[in-house]
Amino acid sequence: MKKLLLILSVCLMGLSVYAEGDKPIVIVHKSNGGYWAWLNLYNDIMYIPSEDGIQPAMLECTGAGFSSCRVPRQNSFMVNNPVHQNGINFDSMIADAINEIIAKSEENGQRGTLQGSTSKKIAVRNATRGGVDTYFIQGSWKYNAYGEGYLKIYINRSDILDHRI
Repeated sequence: MKKLLLILSVCLMGLSVYAEGDKPIVIVHKSNGGYWAWLNLYNDIMYIPSEDGIQPAMLECTGAGFSSCRVPRQNSFMVNNPVHQNGINFDSMIADAINEIIAKSEENGQRGTLQGSTSKKIAVRNATRGGVDTYFIQGSWKYNAYGEGYLKIYINRSDILDHRI
């Protein structure tokens, strides 16, 4: 009985990591890629940032073209984080991580994995406390056979490395 409860609790903790109870920070929508969709190249790429922090930012990639569907680096993400004073460009780190997740979803889609998730960790030194802030950026996608569909990006702050260096 104890082993059964242990296995059940481990499974529930594992499922809670991938639960989509949080609101996404960015939603990527790919559509009408035509024959170029399998190359993940689009004509119209429109990024609409979140203005209030409640609604997620939108990245719309449509039409057959020659540009990759990526988040621009010069935007501001609404994350509950104090401003870092040590010269690290935190927003570009998040944008790079989001773009890596988009690239991984495209690679997996080309291999035939049309639905899945991946994550990336970012650790940033906190100048006010002398510790480290850790962020988990997770992306879950669902594409069709033509590479069209949605990718939702979630950012969660963790205190896993909240210690002094």
